[in-house]
Amino acid sequence: MSAHVGTRHTLVAERPTGSEPRPYRFPEVRRVTVAGGEVVGAHLPGHRLAWAKSVMESGALHEPVGLDGLARITCSLLDEGSLDRDADAFGVAVEALGAQWRIACGWETQEVGLDLPADRLTAGLDLVAEAIRRPAFTDADVERFLADHVRSLKTAWAQPGTRAQLAFRQALFGPAHRLGGVLGGTPDTAAALTADAIRAFHADRMTAPGTLAVVGDLDTIDLEALGTIVFAGATGTGRPAELAEFTGAPSTRQAIVVDRPGAVQSVLRIGHTAAPRSTPDLIAVELCAEVLGGSFGSRLNHLLREVKGYTYGAHASFGHGRRSGAFTMSAAVHTEVTAAAVEDTIAEIRRMHSDGVTADELAATRAHALGSMPINLQTPGGIGGRLIEAIVHGLPDDHVTREYAEIGSTDLAAVSRAAAIHLRPDELAVVVEGDASRVVPDLEAAGFEVVRSEV
Repeated sequence: MSAHVGTRHTLVAERPTGSEPRPYRFPEVRRVTVAGGEVVGAHLPGHRLAWAKSVMESGALHEPVGLDGLARITCSLLDEGSLDRDADAFGVAVEALGAQWRIACGWETQEVGLDLPADRLTAGLDLVAEAIRRPAFTDADVERFLADHVRSLKTAWAQPGTRAQLAFRQALFGPAHRLGGVLGGTPDTAAALTADAIRAFHADRMTAPGTLAVVGDLDTIDLEALGTIVFAGATGTGRPAELAEFTGAPSTRQAIVVDRPGAVQSVLRIGHTAAPRSTPDLIAVELCAEVLGGSFGSRLNHLLREVKGYTYGAHASFGHGRRSGAFTMSAAVHTEVTAAAVEDTIAEIRRMHSDGVTADELAATRAHALGSMPINLQTPGGIGGRLIEAIVHGLPDDHVTREYAEIGSTDLAAVSRAAAIHLRPDELAVVVEGDASRVVPDLEAAGFEVVRSEV
């Protein structure tokens, strides 16, 4: 509030006192089996917006060798024309519903769907079914789309960080492993894609019913009817991709350098493989990662940005897949401090591994997590993302409710134990994309064995 004194305004600010977080309960989940597939719905009473996605076992791990990026391209082409209408007509049909077309392609699964007014959901899923079950994939459309895609990839690969990410994943999983690549592929793999390869991938991987996720007022939505629409004409059975053993064996004393002549900054990727989503101490791991590098006030960001002035920002997190994961630290630092930034990062990871977190760090991180989770779950899309997480990883319907409660109950010992178990400071892949002529001597002087990457 403000007090008026003469011609002056004086602000009187009093810090509000917080209260104990209220329990959070994820919306009711309903399941229906129909036409060989399953519909999983989250109930939002009274909502006038709806969200829906078809989830298929057809992610990047299903791609044939040498055709990296095929899954994402095939998914992206679904709204470029069907057997019923061309790309322009399809786009007009989506816009006429006031809908937003949504796709995603991960390592295990693909997602295709939309969000739109709830009273138009049936018409919207007619379009989703049309795109998935009856895509055109004409030579002309594919040729045009691939040409645009190759050009955009070349632009992306000219930017700092893209090659560092590829070199990092190769170090973790091995260059011959699909996980040792990047999801969207490279300009070279994109140039190898053809209309025939796209049609074959769709026929082999994207014709099974899959799972339909729906978020909205389920009292006004017929889940069985929606499943019948989306699964009509589906054949085959979706199956998880085979996953070969990893061949990467990184060592913290080795630095992999991707040369970027003349660069005034170096892009860093530092990390190691990690546990899958099913690890029983997931919440403790996530709280540990948040303290280390997940927020503006995290240890790494404070050290590298505020104390040392090396970077505008540093981030670290665990990515937990269905069967594998990765711990990744990322930052862009001034070229002249590259070796020092690498050493300081490793030292901070090592310190958390040995000493764990403090009570104050855990309290602040827990408060942020408990406050932000309900905010992120206020929209159908936010709810839908967690619903898909349950589908992909086979989680119970109340997994978000349980997670929220576990954030509040996980103690300091558990988080510090997770740091000791899941951080491996002696097995870090250290990747630097920068001007090799300037960074290599400093890295060697710091005791690193430098390996030049060819990516």
